Amino acid sequence: MKLGPLPRGLAVAALAAATVVPFAASAAGAAPAAPTAYALYGSAQPLRWVGSPPVSDLVVPFVEGKTGNLALARADAKLAEPDEKAVTLSGDAVEGLNCIGYTEKTCNKDAFVPSASAEHPARHVDPRHAEQAASFSGPEGKWPGSIQAVTDCAGRCGEQVVRSIGRASASSGRLPGYVRIGSSSASHDLHIDDRGRLFSTARSELKNVSIGPKDEVRFSSLLTTAQGSGTGALDTKDGKADVRITDFFILDHPVELTRAGLRLANPGPSEQEAYDGAKVLLQKLRERGIVLQLPDFNAQLVKTPQHVAVDTRGLRVTFEHSAGPVQAGAVTSPLELGRATAVVAAVDANQNIEVKDSPNGVVVETTAPTAAPVVGPGGGGNGAPGPKGGPGTDKKSNAKDLRPGPTGGKGKTVTPTPGGSADEQPATPGTEQPVTTPSVETPGSPEATDSTALLEDPNTVALPSLVDVQNKLGLRDARSVSRAFGAFLGLGLILPLARFVIRRLG
Repeated sequence: MKLGPLPRGLAVAALAAATVVPFAASAAGAAPAAPTAYALYGSAQPLRWVGSPPVSDLVVPFVEGKTGNLALARADAKLAEPDEKAVTLSGDAVEGLNCIGYTEKTCNKDAFVPSASAEHPARHVDPRHAEQAASFSGPEGKWPGSIQAVTDCAGRCGEQVVRSIGRASASSGRLPGYVRIGSSSASHDLHIDDRGRLFSTARSELKNVSIGPKDEVRFSSLLTTAQGSGTGALDTKDGKADVRITDFFILDHPVELTRAGLRLANPGPSEQEAYDGAKVLLQKLRERGIVLQLPDFNAQLVKTPQHVAVDTRGLRVTFEHSAGPVQAGAVTSPLELGRATAVVAAVDANQNIEVKDSPNGVVVETTAPTAAPVVGPGGGGNGAPGPKGGPGTDKKSNAKDLRPGPTGGKGKTVTPTPGGSADEQPATPGTEQPVTTPSVETPGSPEATDSTALLEDPNTVALPSLVDVQNKLGLRDARSVSRAFGAFLGLGLILPLARFVIRRLG
């Protein structure tokens, strides 16, 4: 059977369907889309003195980074004193200083503040790369240091994750009588991979460390790592924490750190004797005025369906002034060696997520955004002002928005539970519903509308007048037309009758 020619429109459509035209995808288009709401956080601190440390020449790195779906990202890297106070380096300490992203005034060998910052402004969706970096070789090239902070986005920022990177390294230093280190480094990296998984990785390292006036505790390396990952789907978040100490010695005895505790590296006849022997060493160490606390591995990871928080901590040392050679000039503030923190929070829902860090732990807050107000005929939408009617309101009506919020239906909010499930609970107007999971706070749903106030408002419950009903239904205009038509019809009957009477009477 022979078919006739196709109409022109169908022929063009068939040709388009059979022809594939390749297009070169942009870098931003090729990147996977991020969840609707997300927040990534990472920080690392190889050594920190909680409180005011003694005077020293010790300078250590601190790095921190954040990024989220509002396209706001920041990366910071600095070298500072153990209590995080800023320092100014000059002369031989910054020999060979080389800078990127600094002004000539700030990249100054005579007075250089080793601090780098890069920031991506909120809601800036166009491609943007920000970077500050500096490095120096130090006197005779033996005491190098460096800092780097980067934020980068190829485009569609926010919808695509703005990457945040921070790196820093410092050379040797000491707190006389307390601690001596050979070098230290820290880094963080917040990004999304090609499979759409969000990642936060933080790392800190100390090398060649001695603690105490007679090197009572020493090790060649203390490495802490924290990593979190996940997508916007619930229960996809996971993380891992790792603490590794190599060449670890206490009172000249080799020891090993395990999840079960501290043990002798050369155990006796049984494993129990290995752990008991390490406890004896810790007790003898305390008799010398040095208290060594081991990491709590069970407290390093917190997971909910919405987020994962990994807070990896290494060793904590307190110098007591009650006994031992550390007594002279001792302080009670503890010394923390090795900390790395990584947080990934993400949901495929319209929510606000904020991550806060403190010396006591990480707090993740997830709140539902306030529902958009009702926009009147002259309203501007999204809070835009209408003509003489205020921001997005209708002067003829005071009715409040009763539309259900974005958290799971009208009057309900989805709240994470410690067991990893999400239960629907009734939302109480004007209240908060914090999560009982440690280090997590989840305020409740947005403020509900007071239905009693609505029922008492005459503008929202009063019956309409008869005139309003007629106007709505068009009855008033119809009646006017009917009256006019009746008058016209009456005139048409009366005029011929009048002519007839006049003729007969005339």
